[in-house]
Amino acid sequence: MHGAWFATTGRCPMIRPLQGVSAAQPRRTIGLSALERLAAIWLLLLVLFFALRVPAWGKYDPLPTGVIPGVCYLGIAALLLLVLRRAGRSSLVTRWASHTAILLLMLLFTGMAWTRVELVREVNAAPNPWPPRPERIGTTNLDSLSPLQRAAWGARIGGHVALDRGRLVLPLTVPPEWPLPKDVEFAVRERGPQEFELWSRVSDGTAVCQSILLDANIVVDSVARKQRCSDAHRAPSDLYFATPPRIADAWPSVSAPETRPAWLQYRADPARTARREDTGGTQPIGGWHTLLDGRIRASVSVAGDLVLVGGHGTGSLTALDRTSGVVRWIARVPNWVHQDPVTDGRIVLVGFGDNDGSFSGWAPSGVAAYDLATGARRWTAFDEGSVMTSPIIHDSVVIYGTGVGQLRQRSLASGALLIDRMLPGTVTMAPPVVVGDTVVFSLDHGMACALLIETLESLWCHEFPDIRKLGHASPTIANGRVFLSGVATVMSPSLAEFRELWHVLQWRLIRSALFPGKYEVYAGQVFLSLDLHDGHQIWRSKIFEHFRDVDGHTSGTATIEDSIAVIVLPVADTVVAFLPRSGATLWTASGHEARGPPLILDHQVIIAGRDGVIEIRDLVSGVLTCTVRRPIGWDRAGPVVSGGLVIFANLDGEIEAIPTSDLLGCTAAGSRLPSD
Repeated sequence: MHGAWFATTGRCPMIRPLQGVSAAQPRRTIGLSALERLAAIWLLLLVLFFALRVPAWGKYDPLPTGVIPGVCYLGIAALLLLVLRRAGRSSLVTRWASHTAILLLMLLFTGMAWTRVELVREVNAAPNPWPPRPERIGTTNLDSLSPLQRAAWGARIGGHVALDRGRLVLPLTVPPEWPLPKDVEFAVRERGPQEFELWSRVSDGTAVCQSILLDANIVVDSVARKQRCSDAHRAPSDLYFATPPRIADAWPSVSAPETRPAWLQYRADPARTARREDTGGTQPIGGWHTLLDGRIRASVSVAGDLVLVGGHGTGSLTALDRTSGVVRWIARVPNWVHQDPVTDGRIVLVGFGDNDGSFSGWAPSGVAAYDLATGARRWTAFDEGSVMTSPIIHDSVVIYGTGVGQLRQRSLASGALLIDRMLPGTVTMAPPVVVGDTVVFSLDHGMACALLIETLESLWCHEFPDIRKLGHASPTIANGRVFLSGVATVMSPSLAEFRELWHVLQWRLIRSALFPGKYEVYAGQVFLSLDLHDGHQIWRSKIFEHFRDVDGHTSGTATIEDSIAVIVLPVADTVVAFLPRSGATLWTASGHEARGPPLILDHQVIIAGRDGVIEIRDLVSGVLTCTVRRPIGWDRAGPVVSGGLVIFANLDGEIEAIPTSDLLGCTAAGSRLPSD
């Protein structure tokens, strides 16, 4: 009987518990398994890493550092372990699933940490990191440069001193205070009445050549001419090289008495209208075209009867007759010109520097000053960081920032340094804006600062941790408000905005947050309004979704007129018209890959696209009036208006002036109505 009972129940009747008496139950293990202990220790170490790490310089990482974030990381890790452990207590299957999840969690956090370690290592190992690190920049040791770098440096300095009033000046001399490698020698070969080659050679025979045009009106640039210089690093044997004498600069330091209307800052005024109608003198009877030497990315500036434009690769500075496009004079600065020249009507100033070597002291950077009427060189100031923005002229001084965050005030007449300070960010591609006694800088990576223009004392600085590249778009000021634009990161969108983003972009943003890389991923572009008095944010626009990758300068400078603002957002490839008071959007349109600011004229908006399309739209409604098509497009060079002409500068170096009546009346060559 007992055997039958045992067979059917699996229990022995002799040890069956008595009624009302509890049997001893097996004790459950409450300790951690070996895997769980390992996971706890490993995650604790990772928490310490995330809390104490130094993020890669200049790369966006949404995970903050510090004690408070570290406590949050620890709490998140502990909560995840607790949830996974409790989920694995019900059965063997769930326990295995829990352990698998713990292993995956360890791998995820380890991968996040390893990615950040590798990014820091890559950034620190870069010989010329971007963005530049201010602590790495100091007085350049020219002797430490490679032979090719020394020769290139010499060629840029030689090209700068070779031209005076558009003429070749021989022999070449260099002021003793200018930076020039000791072993640089110069040679000049004249190729014709309007062209010469400047050769720079160093001690091991490495040479660099520049081909320089003296009259762009009659000499058309050619591929052969460029290749003759750019492809050669050994000089022809028939050239005679000589070390340039170091002689004090003999150019006059006092401005000529002739005065033209001023263009004191980027796009002429705080509202960035780029208009100069008070020119006087002879008015143009038609449009004109002029082809200059090299590519142009900066807008032109206008001073009376002169149109001023800087060359991107050549570093040329050219003054054209406003009515005919005839070249008045050509000068050459020691590096590229990225932004617009400025002038007080007597002296014209231009910043120079590139986005590569000059940030690390491998190429010249600074500001050059010329006589506006004649093109005679007044002074040249060299700086440690690239000057890729337009300076500001205020009374008798010039103010500008450098790519390593230096803030400098110099004498307009002599270039003497008056004030030297450091900004809390870098002045990359955004010219400052001045109104009254206040100057505002937008800085990389996401900061804006206002200073007293006389003393450069700080009034306020505000940081926007979720916005990048504020230092790529110049601020605009109108009615006591500052308008900025920047690119939005993974931390910028609200949950509702994030859900509206393209699914592929959502995944890219999440991946970039977990595993940040050398190239950042952006949600789109935003613009915002600050109070000029104290810098507090008044409103911020919605995120205009990332539509295309923009190489380098993302731009986004607003133009304001008649209580309406228009801005080009290159990352979103969108033109937006909005109300400056509230930020409310009036209309949007395609940006045609434009990066230059818009022009508002007679209640019409003019946009010059990189794809060669000019669009004219109604300012209030955004309705397309007409388009003008050209084979070559425009880059950062937004159109300007002066004396009845709208002036464009395209990527191939062509300056085109179109009569205002023809452009707005849709009768200019290449015009098309919307129905065409």
